Amino acid sequence: MEQKAYKAGSAAAIRSVVTCGVFAAITAVVSQISLPIGPVPISCSLIAVYLAGLLLPVKTAFISQLVYLLLGAVGVPVFAGFQSGVARLAGPTGGYLVIFPFVSLIIAAMMIIYDRKLSKKRAFVRGSYMAAAMLLSLVVCYVVGTAWYMVYAGTSFIAALSLTALPFIPGDLAKIVLCTVLALALRPSVQKILLRK
Repeated sequence: MEQKAYKAGSAAAIRSVVTCGVFAAITAVVSQISLPIGPVPISCSLIAVYLAGLLLPVKTAFISQLVYLLLGAVGVPVFAGFQSGVARLAGPTGGYLVIFPFVSLIIAAMMIIYDRKLSKKRAFVRGSYMAAAMLLSLVVCYVVGTAWYMVYAGTSFIAALSLTALPFIPGDLAKIVLCTVLALALRPSVQKILLRK
């Protein structure tokens, strides 16, 4: 019995490690779909960050995005525009990167309530809750990223907000809609895989 439990635990640990690597890679790939328009590029990286939170357990979601940041920090060109390095993380847009693990963590933590109370509800209710979780995490992302840029560039909060957040609101809302649709379709299958013994 103990041996079976050990094997089950080992299998779960391996799945968790693999999943972290897969989602870190997905974030790296999606991040390259970007358009440099100013101090903060338009990037699709949040799509992967959102999906990590929507589909994975809290710890796995957080670590997957932490792995992504660590890969970039050690020189793997995973950031938007195939950039990398600690200087990129410490630069004017670093706040929007270092917050990624916490964005996923916030969403994944809220999905615990989803699993307990909403998983059997209508798709509209479930989708609305997912969208609300992403919207909350987006506000946190904006606040941290804007404050970081404000300190780095020595500008006012309003000036930093107008440069690094306000122009991206329509696109970020579209990402939330897309991720809601994807998560509603994918979460049941992903949960079966992750919870398989």
